[in-house]
Amino acid sequence: MNKMVRLFEREWQFIFSNKTVLMILLVVPVAYFTLFGFLYSEKRVMELPTVIVDADQTELSRELIRAFDVNQTFAVTDVVPTEEAALDAIDRGEAAVSVVIPEGMTDRVKTGKSAEVLTVIDGSNMLVSNTAVRAANAVIKSVSAGVTLAKLEAQGSWGEEGKILFTGLDYRYRVLYNPTFSYLSFMVYGLGGAVLQQCLFLGVALAVAREKEAGTWQNTLQQYSFWQLLAGKVSPYLILGTFNLVLTFSVVLKGFGVPYYGDMIHLLLVGTLFNLTVLAIGFAISFFSANQLQATEIAMLIAVPSFLLSGYTWPLSAMPEAIAAIGKSLPLTYFLHAVREVLEKGHGLGYIRHDLLVLGLMTVMGLFAAYLLYLWQAGKKADDAAEGAQAA
Repeated sequence: MNKMVRLFEREWQFIFSNKTVLMILLVVPVAYFTLFGFLYSEKRVMELPTVIVDADQTELSRELIRAFDVNQTFAVTDVVPTEEAALDAIDRGEAAVSVVIPEGMTDRVKTGKSAEVLTVIDGSNMLVSNTAVRAANAVIKSVSAGVTLAKLEAQGSWGEEGKILFTGLDYRYRVLYNPTFSYLSFMVYGLGGAVLQQCLFLGVALAVAREKEAGTWQNTLQQYSFWQLLAGKVSPYLILGTFNLVLTFSVVLKGFGVPYYGDMIHLLLVGTLFNLTVLAIGFAISFFSANQLQATEIAMLIAVPSFLLSGYTWPLSAMPEAIAAIGKSLPLTYFLHAVREVLEKGHGLGYIRHDLLVLGLMTVMGLFAAYLLYLWQAGKKADDAAEGAQAA
């Protein structure tokens, strides 16, 4: 028993004497739970950008438009002349929902016939599509019921006679990109991207830190320039990261039969640039960190919440602005958006140009930070050497 108590005391003292371990155990969980609480503080997705096709141009169609605009789930951003224009807005990501009001809807309602109102929904995000399907159904049925009651009251047609006067606003919907609501198609890309990022972060973040622990880093600084260090230490991880990218997506797309529609060359391009971005940031982390534990901690602080903050499942538009700003500063956000555009929607380079530019900028910033840290550490080594020579 005494041995166990002594072991407990020794471990307890180690935890509270090591600031890094103490922060991981006590600070990080609270920080993440606070972050996730703010992330989902809106509780549900609201204000989905919605375009309307009003081919009826009547008071009833305008009432339907007002009903969608008043509903918290939707935000009517535009009224377009044709269904093709509405589909184009969804395709370009300017709208998540389109409501198509058919020509002659009011005339059919007045004669007791049914009229179909079509809702077209971007299904690339299942949270959006599930929310939109339910909310649109509620809006259309609510307007239909209200018009029916008004007609019955005006004509005094209650009971069996009133049944034939039912307005018949029928709700129809079409889901684009993931019409079967497949969780495999929806989740696998996002989770896979998060895993690839985490593995790369961990690998390259230890590249310099392990030499610091081994005591060989100062000699390495003297022997190699920054660009030699970059090429020598980052290239192996880039090769392995690219291999993993090709292998994992091949397993998912071919092995599990997940449907895809875009060009694999475009996926390889954005994936390679994403790997470069992660490696550049990880290289800077490795320069900054004093040891492997600190490098791992910093890398995980970035990698762990990236998937939730990327907007892949919970839209950035539904996040508080401060949390969305954090999400927009993470490379995974742009990689997953590009993957969704290429694989799920079949889009080309024109639709992922912004993602490529941001990832390129992040790569440059990460390398610049690493270079500044290299100059500082190399200069510090030179100063220490000069002081040693003077003392001798």
